[in-house]
Amino acid sequence: MESIHNISIHPPLKGEWKVMRPPGHHPYAVDFIQLDDERKSPHEGSGLRFYVNHIPSKNYFCWNKPVFAPIDGTVIRVGNGWGDHEYTSIWKTVLLWYNATFKFRPKEEDGRLDIRPNAGNYIMIRAKEGYIVFLAHLKNQSIRVAEGALVRRGEIVGMVGNSGNSTMPHLHINLFDQMENPFKAKVLPFVFSDYETLDSNGHWVQTGPALPSAGALVRFHA
Repeated sequence: MESIHNISIHPPLKGEWKVMRPPGHHPYAVDFIQLDDERKSPHEGSGLRFYVNHIPSKNYFCWNKPVFAPIDGTVIRVGNGWGDHEYTSIWKTVLLWYNATFKFRPKEEDGRLDIRPNAGNYIMIRAKEGYIVFLAHLKNQSIRVAEGALVRRGEIVGMVGNSGNSTMPHLHINLFDQMENPFKAKVLPFVFSDYETLDSNGHWVQTGPALPSAGALVRFHA
């Protein structure tokens, strides 16, 4: 396998995104959301609706945006058919956290674990070097590739959704060393090959290869 300190992959998205790494996330796992033109809100409308009512998932700017294969590789696993959360709210967030923390126990189906209650709809792509790229929380029925398919970097493989243990529409990505035994799989460090970061002066700065820090605003190109 390629050195775990030297894995560089292409960004799985295009355009401007904010990097998220919520509490409990692995340091080498990254979430991406999009913001409005003022780079303040991830959704249309007032944020108060999150606390007093709810916000439809379709009102989030990253909803249904294309997700691209970040490497050339083989699709080894696909999880599809898991419904998206149609809205977000503070109460739904609390319920998702409780279920994920105290109730989630993956069930075995056809000889392997069904992780969709946590990961939602997902794709796993294995590189020729052996590591596996994991893309999660995709929109239900948006996945365009099947297990065993060969994919090329830059190919659209699905759309951003709000499935599984997801408190808002976003894309999750991380790398695993193997999936023969999921209970022993290790999350690997990696970097994105090339992107731009918005600095404190409002200038886009060429960055990479690197892994952006939490809270950073990044811009990915084709």
